[in-house]
Formats: sequence, C-alpha cells, structure tokens
Amino acid sequence: MRPSVVLTLMAVLAAAQTYSVQQPKGTWQKPGEIQQPKGPWLNPGPIQVPKGIQAIRTQDDKCQRRLIVGSDALFEFNQATLSAGALETLEALGPLLRKSGKHPVIIEGHTDGIGSLAFNQELSERRAQAVRGWLIAERYAEEGTVGIKGYGKARPIAPNTMADGSDNPAGRQKNRRVEVVIDTCK
Repeated sequence: MRPSVVLTLMAVLAAAQTYSVQQPKGTWQKPGEIQQPKGPWLNPGPIQVPKGIQAIRTQDDKCQRRLIVGSDALFEFNQATLSAGALETLEALGPLLRKSGKHPVIIEGHTDGIGSLAFNQELSERRAQAVRGWLIAERYAEEGTVGIKGYGKARPIAPNTMADGSDNPAGRQKNRRVEVVIDTCK
C-alpha cells in the first residue's frame, strides 16, 4: 500500500474515534404506556361530500354513457335549488358533456326513500331541471338536445333501509343523485 493511502486511512480512523454517537434524549425512551396523540383533528367533523371531478362517476354501456353525480354535491337535503358548492362539480361535469359531442342527452333525477311518491317525483324532476338549466346557460349543452326525466325513489341503487328495517343513511345518500345519460348511438 502506498504511504499516502495509509496516512489518509489512519487520519480517517483517528477522526472517527474522536466522534461519539449521541443518544437521543427525552421521556419517550422510557418504557411504559403508549402515548395517545392529542389535537383537534381527533374530533370527527361533518361527512365530507366529494366535489368537482371526484363527485362524478362514469358508467359506459353499449349505447350510453352515464355521468353520475351524487346530489349532495349539488343540492341541500330535500331541495332542488343548486347549492353554493355545486358550481365546482358542475364546472367539472360541463366539459365531460361537451366532450361527448352532439349526442342526445337526458338528465335523470333520483331521490332517496324518505317522503311520499309524489313529493320525491316532483323533487327529482326539479333537480334534473336545475342541472339542465345550468348546463344550457353555461353553453355546455344546447336546449333542443337535452331532456329531463324524474324517477323519484323508483330506481334506488342501494337499500334505503337495513335488513332489520332501520334507516340506512349511506344507502339513501347513494340514491340521491343526478345522472346525465348520453345516447352514444345517435
């Protein structure tokens, strides 16, 4: 070995011997019970409703493309007026509709199982009309190519009640929706 390499190696070893590894300090080192985290984030808040593109599911069938939007992203409970937060979701929905071209479109409204048949039918139609009106006003759709259909509580996609007859809030939330149905074969 060359003397310069040996000297360098000896210098490195000498430097390593002068440094000591510091041990962490604090009470966390002591064995005992596991500490629980603290802070306001532990308190549950209201259910977060997806907005924007996260609120839109796409379902493609043979001659249809369905853009499914949970109505909680668009409307307050039992209301048909677009909510203040609906704009973000509709602004994500509009370009998806425009991208589909000049195909005929039906906007379907659906409700959960709470309330009478007549109330839910009328509510679903008003919700579909509100979405249609916004899409036409913002020029994402043309008036003559977009229709509406209200189904009320007739087409649930999840159970409104549990097997024991108790309320199923998660199922009812899924049933409250607006579906933009694009006829891709015409």
